[in-house]
Amino acid sequence: MSIESGVLTAEQRTELLNHEVARFAAEGWTVSSVAGNQAVLQRTKRIRFWLNVFLTFFTWGLWLFVVLLSILNRKVESLILTIDHYGKVDRQFPASRKLCWR
Repeated sequence: MSIESGVLTAEQRTELLNHEVARFAAEGWTVSSVAGNQAVLQRTKRIRFWLNVFLTFFTWGLWLFVVLLSILNRKVESLILTIDHYGKVDRQFPASRKLCWR
């Protein structure tokens, strides 16, 4: 197919994918893999630091148990970016999974 029909070349799709990956990387996502027209990005969910510090002091340290549990059980968010032949970016958020401790 030709470019006149709206189909992008592989180089143009790669450039669009790199642009989208860079935009998400600036928001704190890390690149897990990039292959062809697809990229997988991940990030760990953050805990609310100042809220937990306040609650720990307010409850005289009892809330520290909850903070430790939330740190140990942080989730990993995944995002799959796919670019089709026309340059449309598809974002998929698969089910979250826990961090694996090795």
